[in-house]
Amino acid sequence: MWMILALSSSALFGVVTIIDKRLLDHHLPGVSVLYLWISIVLACYCLPIIVFSGVPEHNSIKYLLIALASGISIGIGLAAMFVGLKSDEATRAIAITQTNPIVVSILAIMFLDETLNLGQWVSIGLVLVGTIMISLKKFSDHRILLPSRDTPVLLLSSIGLGTGFFLAKYALEGLTVWEVFSVQQLGVVLVFTVFALPNVWKNLVRVLRDKNTLLLMIFGEGVLPVIAIVLGLLASNLGPISLVSAILSTRPLFVFMISIFLNRSRWQLADEKLTNKELLMKGVSISLIITGIGVLSSG
Repeated sequence: MWMILALSSSALFGVVTIIDKRLLDHHLPGVSVLYLWISIVLACYCLPIIVFSGVPEHNSIKYLLIALASGISIGIGLAAMFVGLKSDEATRAIAITQTNPIVVSILAIMFLDETLNLGQWVSIGLVLVGTIMISLKKFSDHRILLPSRDTPVLLLSSIGLGTGFFLAKYALEGLTVWEVFSVQQLGVVLVFTVFALPNVWKNLVRVLRDKNTLLLMIFGEGVLPVIAIVLGLLASNLGPISLVSAILSTRPLFVFMISIFLNRSRWQLADEKLTNKELLMKGVSISLIITGIGVLSSG
């Protein structure tokens, strides 16, 4: 059951990624507007849950602080991801950010006394090779392959997301899924509201006047992500975190497939380079990342 939940969450996040890329490229003046919108949406979800459910009396404050720290870490990871997504291609950006199961595994070794066998170390190597491959970008002036300028930011996103997922699993030991969800998303709100400057509010009001933008914002960052987050937490509650994080990290595969479909269709909604070389490079890179993550989690 947890595997179906995790796959569903990953697929929904794949759709969300494409919508976010469309918003950032064609509808929004900058990432800060998206940050503000997400913080408003999440506050509308998590604050009523906190108000009506109250603070859990049967658990120590420790688990609440861990859930909040999880949200702050995920907020930092998401903020970095959107920066990379704004200036890079969706398939490349998401593939790098979704290497976060390596971070989860390292934290499990450090704090849960887990160990990695030889096969799992090899799988980490596969993920790193895949990440390096997909982070390479051809600059026409040099005619050589160089790392994308956004790679450091995307790696920061991976660290933030991985740390957040690990802390969420820890918090679920003492809190329910809905308690973790509400406090965790409050942490994300705290991170994103840092960017809520007066001019950002003005820009948000302005872009929401456009009907197409409003629909994309409501659907892409108001409905689908919340469903995906809850599905991911349910999967984390039912299954081992290493396996769940591995399944959740198949998002690049869904982004890749959706991008191909949208570019081949008459709508041309995804701005991806889809030459034969680009398809081969991205396909091989994503395959290495997903294979490595799968082996890492199954050992």
